[in-house]
Amino acid sequence: MDALIFISMFIIFLHVKAQANTPSCSPISCANSSTFNIQYPFTLHQIQPQHCAGLPDFVLQCKQNMTILNFPSYGDLVIKSISYDLQKLELIDPKNCVHGVFLNLNLSNTPFSYYYVLKEYQYLNCSAEISSFLQVPCLSGIGHHVYVVETSFVVTDFCNHVKTVGIPFSYSPFLSDNTFGLGLTWHLANSQDSLTAKFTAGLFEGLNEIVDDKVLCNLQRWGVSSCSCL
Repeated sequence: MDALIFISMFIIFLHVKAQANTPSCSPISCANSSTFNIQYPFTLHQIQPQHCAGLPDFVLQCKQNMTILNFPSYGDLVIKSISYDLQKLELIDPKNCVHGVFLNLNLSNTPFSYYYVLKEYQYLNCSAEISSFLQVPCLSGIGHHVYVVETSFVVTDFCNHVKTVGIPFSYSPFLSDNTFGLGLTWHLANSQDSLTAKFTAGLFEGLNEIVDDKVLCNLQRWGVSSCSCL
């Protein structure tokens, strides 16, 4: 019983000491009119102090009062909203070409994934128009017409297959590229497990340095530590 009380008091002491030595992190955003704040796991590049920094893959930037998340495979996307409860990002493409994002964005080496259910579609680049489909305006131009079609569609002679990719939806003129938010979620399972393991290892390392052999023997009986009990 004495050992349990001692361990409990020691843990409380560590927590209080850590709180006392860590300056508070005030809510921060890129604009006064922003409807969301930046907090862990995100961090604002070169704006927040070091003790408030989030994780390396969650670095944001402020550009023209907009909150920006950069993806090397595509470029900048504007954050429209962040829900920390749902772990959801709503993004807007500043180039106004959502299907350009779908075509080029590679999330495989990031902690992010699409929030919505995905379905595979194929992108086609055609030298002539296909009357049965609507071309993607932001990807098309004179002499080339880009379509997003079902994978079962048989590619015609005047079309080249560009890419087959899992995306939330096919092209529709009813979904405005100016206002539609790309939905992403993020995952922290591995990071959380790692932090927990480091905390546990450090905690018991500290305990082993300060508790006497009698307490260590009690820990062994509880299956927490090991020692040679006399």
